[in-house]
Amino acid sequence: MDIVSSISKVLVVGLILGAGLPALFALGMRAEAAGEGQLSRPANPALKYLGYALVGIVLIVIVIGILWVTRQTLSYYFDLRIFPDFAYK
Repeated sequence: MDIVSSISKVLVVGLILGAGLPALFALGMRAEAAGEGQLSRPANPALKYLGYALVGIVLIVIVIGILWVTRQTLSYYFDLRIFPDFAYK
């Protein structure tokens, strides 16, 4: 059961990060484009800022992921510990 539990956790995280982030980015780009307005439609600032917020969330997740992957190196060379103690060996 431990293996099944571990596989299910990896599957859920893979779906969220593998398909969820690109989908969220696409929604952000679409919202930003819809918020710009065109000749026939006026601009919608709420959609524009929603698009910026969604793209910002994606960028923040990417930066946190890079910091998570490099956490041991940052701790060893720079004595920089960003995450809680359980994340370090």
